[in-house]
Amino acid sequence: MTESNLTGLLIIRARYLFDAEGGEHRNGASVWIEGSRITGVYGNEAPATPWNATVLEYPNGCILPGLMDSHVHLMYGTEDRMAGPRSYEDVNEVDSDSLMLLRAVRNGYQHALMAGVTTMRDAGARGRITFDLKEGISAELFKGFPTVQASGRPITMTGGHFYFCGEEADGPDACRQAVRRLAKEGADFIKIMGSGGGTYITDNRYASYTVEELRAIVDEAHRHNLICTVHVIASQSIANAIDAGVDSLEHYEFIEKDYTRRLDLALAERIIEGNIWLSPTIQTGYRNMEALLKLKEERPLTDWEEESLTYFTWKQEGQLYVTGKLYELGARRFVMGTDAISRFGDYALGMELMVEAGLPNREVLNSATRNCAEDFGILGEVGTLSSGKIADITVVDGDPMKDMSAVSRVVQVVKRGYPLPMESSEMFPHGPGAVTHETKQGPRPHNPGILRE
Repeated sequence: MTESNLTGLLIIRARYLFDAEGGEHRNGASVWIEGSRITGVYGNEAPATPWNATVLEYPNGCILPGLMDSHVHLMYGTEDRMAGPRSYEDVNEVDSDSLMLLRAVRNGYQHALMAGVTTMRDAGARGRITFDLKEGISAELFKGFPTVQASGRPITMTGGHFYFCGEEADGPDACRQAVRRLAKEGADFIKIMGSGGGTYITDNRYASYTVEELRAIVDEAHRHNLICTVHVIASQSIANAIDAGVDSLEHYEFIEKDYTRRLDLALAERIIEGNIWLSPTIQTGYRNMEALLKLKEERPLTDWEEESLTYFTWKQEGQLYVTGKLYELGARRFVMGTDAISRFGDYALGMELMVEAGLPNREVLNSATRNCAEDFGILGEVGTLSSGKIADITVVDGDPMKDMSAVSRVVQVVKRGYPLPMESSEMFPHGPGAVTHETKQGPRPHNPGILRE
């Protein structure tokens, strides 16, 4: 996008500031912005305020670099995605690409206004949905919309996870061709489905690709200066991805064929030594577990509901354990990501769960800012608060360096120097995003008769 058309000096003041460069302020801080760029970051020693500056003050606020999400699927956000009428399959069978594109616009603004997310990486969409969204952003059809990096269609085996997006490929040659197609269409990175997932016809205990196939994808992507991130649930898929030289792992749940979860210490060591980025998407089962626990307080659960609660509890406990253990072993390259969540804007939960897993608050804040920017290849422009960088800023109420729940209280978002009108979030309501067809009947005939011979 072009530079912000705002003129004059904008000053944001708050009690706290976390710059993701090792600097913190706890007794007053400010960020000075001209146009779309930061021109100064100060503690309580800031220069005198010019008479013509616009000042936004948050007495109990904390100024953060604009938050980032390493893993979204903007075409979803359909409430009960994995339970009932708005499953993956239903959405893809019923909804048109045009509706998904419009829903992606709503979801992007929800994530910005409600969660303070100013940059996101869309890790898989059908057809050209996210490529068309990026063209709309480039054409400046939206103001204050988050920066979007898009993989477009994820590469998957025939009948694999997200097969309905339209990029099935089998064998090294076909996998290379898939990368070339996506690069030609403008992919910012390559997403691979390395195992089964939430798509009902797949099995997440098994790897989807051989090492040879994955190496073909990774090699071709790197030849196009594109990074590769891979969806890996099964332990074997994690091993294959590491052998193939991928840049980032999504989910990494270490599921064995007997549905046990076992963190393989040898694989963990290779992940850490290989400096592979880790996107835990740690909240994916939490809301389902939470809803079932609440329902259980109201009435006895059905057998299916009890089985679902057992599954989601096992999933959530495993995600916390694996991520916490990896940090304990020395992993530091975590990036905050949400995945195909039911409601966009439900972002802070993931950061709170990472703290629960054992990561220090500052590590979690880095995972949502600096680390994402480095992983995305844009750290030179965003991800930290320093003079000369693009003014992507999130202000929250409270001190997330001590209490991560503060991140759930977003009070202001600035995108490229433009303060978003925070009250406008009401314009983008939650909901399943499904088309409602009104059934109409033709007129009834008056005084119908029967002609008899």
